[in-house]
Amino acid sequence: MKMELRVANTKLDANQDSTMNVSGYVNKTEQLSEVLGGTKQFVEKIAKGTFAHAIKNAKEVSFLAEHDSKKILASTRNGSLQLREDGQGLYIEATIVPTSYGTDAYELIKSGIFQNMSFGFRTIRESWKALGNGLHERTIEEMELFEVSVVKNPAYSQSTIAARGINLIEKVEIPSLAENKKEEEKHKMEKTEFRYGNNKNEGELSKETEIREFNNSFRDLQKTSGNEALIPQTVADIIVEKLEETSPVFARARKIPSASGSVKIPRETAVGVGMFVGEAQNLSEEAMSLGEVALNQKRAGAYIALTNQLINDAATNMVEYVPNLLAKRTFKAIEKSILRGTAAEEFRGIVPDTTIGKFDLSLAATNDQLLEVLLDMVLNVHPEYLQKSQFIMASPFYNRVAKLRDSSGHFYVQNGIVNGKPNYTLFGLEVVITDSLEAGDTIGQTPVVLGSLVDGYAVMVKQGPKMTMVQDTDHALRGSVGFLFDVYLDGAVYNPDALTKLTVIA
Repeated sequence: MKMELRVANTKLDANQDSTMNVSGYVNKTEQLSEVLGGTKQFVEKIAKGTFAHAIKNAKEVSFLAEHDSKKILASTRNGSLQLREDGQGLYIEATIVPTSYGTDAYELIKSGIFQNMSFGFRTIRESWKALGNGLHERTIEEMELFEVSVVKNPAYSQSTIAARGINLIEKVEIPSLAENKKEEEKHKMEKTEFRYGNNKNEGELSKETEIREFNNSFRDLQKTSGNEALIPQTVADIIVEKLEETSPVFARARKIPSASGSVKIPRETAVGVGMFVGEAQNLSEEAMSLGEVALNQKRAGAYIALTNQLINDAATNMVEYVPNLLAKRTFKAIEKSILRGTAAEEFRGIVPDTTIGKFDLSLAATNDQLLEVLLDMVLNVHPEYLQKSQFIMASPFYNRVAKLRDSSGHFYVQNGIVNGKPNYTLFGLEVVITDSLEAGDTIGQTPVVLGSLVDGYAVMVKQGPKMTMVQDTDHALRGSVGFLFDVYLDGAVYNPDALTKLTVIA
């Protein structure tokens, strides 16, 4: 593993109660570092959004003492480490596991002996510019984040890394001025490309100038056919990414990319296990039927019209506004289709699928009976899927469940914050609240789905979502422009054992 280390003079705050909770900033984005390097020197900063992207893509990030992989204090694997990027930078909250070295590390943090935070990463994308006098500025725009560490001082942490034989990058190669010039020319060519967020087309462009460039470019788009103009793929891809941010149901389903718009996947109907047999005996065929689920493209999307005045208003960040609005409208249709789709042009939804096991709840059920049914649902999820399972509840039904208390008066639903967002759990499983399920106040409705979506429900996404700007006669008369986003996808249950549901009966 090739890794770079960066140490910041930031301080962790430790709780003064009995819990070993610590929190603090690991790095402040958009702030220049001290001078780094040897013969070739440079200063460095992390671009806004870089940590957020790295956190999203990381399979696991560990919180270590002195970069020692044998001294794991917390991890994103079990939720004891929470990372987020906010307006200042990379922020962590950790509940240190009470091992012997974990307790020691916590006391060292609380006493102030551990004074620095550090993070180990691999650079994926960066940019450079010359500052003069042999000094360069490096901006890290994309990275792979491996771990964060609490350290006593920078020298000790690096010597510890080197002593363990990890391939640590200590000398960063600075590109030649010729390479820099080529990179600058590349940025100039990309000047009219639509970009999302705080990325700059050129280092000197302010955010206001970037917004103006985006807004003005609507008038300069190359016409493709009739009265339509194709928006660059970058913007269409943004909307697909935002579907995952906006719809936790869509985000958790298994995604299957497809170039042709159709795909077939096995439909599992049981969880199989291996077996031991005698030397002369044959392995019997597992009692497991692998059928087939065919996914064929269906069109989903949204259409909005914006006034020319709004588009030309430089104070309105159209690069955020348009994708956000289209994503919100599209996700409602997709999420409802995943959960309840029945029409020919929709997905095959979870609720109508008769192969999924269900639990019945009387319309007149007491709170104790409701609690018992919910617990039975959890106990009947196969252990292989339980760790990745979540409750998906209709908002009105969740309001009832959230009021359930135990004999000591404690709520069964627990509230918390994960990556800066509210998080709810019931029996240790995450609760996802949705408006796409029925309320559960009428016989025959299904207000709760439980299980692992990634193991039970598949969504095929055809490559090449498209966003189009429409400028026809009607829009011209109204002084507006239309924006059409469409994407081709399909969804179906492929493993009913990973899911279960609750249905209201008389």
